[in-house]
Amino acid sequence: MNGFSEDKLTKEFDKDDYQVLLVANKYQTGFDQPKLCAMYVLKKLKGVSAVQTLSRLNRICPPYDKHTFVLDFVNEYEDIQNAFAPFYTTTLLSNSVTPNAVYDLEAKVDSYALIDPVDVDNTIQILYEDKATAKQKQRITYYLQKSKKMLDNYDYTQQKEAVTSMRRFVRYYEFLLQVSSFEDAELHKKYRYIAYLLAFINIKHPGMGFDLDGKIKAYDFAQKKGKEHKGEKVVSSPVVKLPTAEQFGLTEDKEKRLSEIIDEINSRTGKTYDSDVAIKAMLQIRDILLKSDKLRASAKNNTEKDFEFAYFDDIDNALIEGLEQNQDFFSLLLSNDDLKREVLGIFTDEIYKSLKKE
Repeated sequence: MNGFSEDKLTKEFDKDDYQVLLVANKYQTGFDQPKLCAMYVLKKLKGVSAVQTLSRLNRICPPYDKHTFVLDFVNEYEDIQNAFAPFYTTTLLSNSVTPNAVYDLEAKVDSYALIDPVDVDNTIQILYEDKATAKQKQRITYYLQKSKKMLDNYDYTQQKEAVTSMRRFVRYYEFLLQVSSFEDAELHKKYRYIAYLLAFINIKHPGMGFDLDGKIKAYDFAQKKGKEHKGEKVVSSPVVKLPTAEQFGLTEDKEKRLSEIIDEINSRTGKTYDSDVAIKAMLQIRDILLKSDKLRASAKNNTEKDFEFAYFDDIDNALIEGLEQNQDFFSLLLSNDDLKREVLGIFTDEIYKSLKKE
């Protein structure tokens, strides 16, 4: 009837040639035309069908200042209102969002013990800096990582509950600010921190996977030949390997010791850090430490034993600087002084001697 197939209707209707679309029982869902602004209803609509049909108009269309209307010749206003009512049970109303409700949500968030007030203050101080340095921004990442690590200690259900509580707190607080003159400086700090934290975290799929042991046997499978593809032989590409530690001037003994430490970390924590990747990360920290003016001055004026104090004091800054590239591994070291000393203590003599000679 239109001169083109139905699958092209949406595209064709978007053109200036067509202004009106006549519909019987189709396009209640899935038809998304932002410019649609008016609807003439000539049939009885009930329940979810009424919601789906009339919601076709519910689309913004920048830059147009779109105003919608429905001219209904059949249905009563009360019937349409009743059809929509079940879908508005969670709508936020100004008379239900009070300061007490926000404080109750704050207490709920606090009950999960994810947020250190000192970290909140430090984060806000950095955010209010006119020109925050890269190191300061990396420190914010470290604070957020601490909170995420606390969240990861909970099971998946509790993680979801905690995140839901934080999102609700943010939503209620923002709504309260819009409809009242509510002020609480400390609460506003926490709101900003939680907003950043929600953007930072990402709850992964729960559980330990599926246990298929004993459930599938070889005889449960049927062999069936599918399609057969014939063509030119595929020429193999060279295998790409990550750089090994020896390519970065690391002695064999140190490489071996670092590999042993990484294996120990994997055994203790249940992690699966790749030895070559972790060693490369440690060499990145070594290079950062070699550029430290503070350590250079300490090496020139102290014995190696005394140099160690300045060395281990500066390690946290180096780990934070490299945090974005190796977030999980470096966060582990930042939170565990014994592992940090064991891993990075290997480079103390090398860095001391190198800086001493400069």
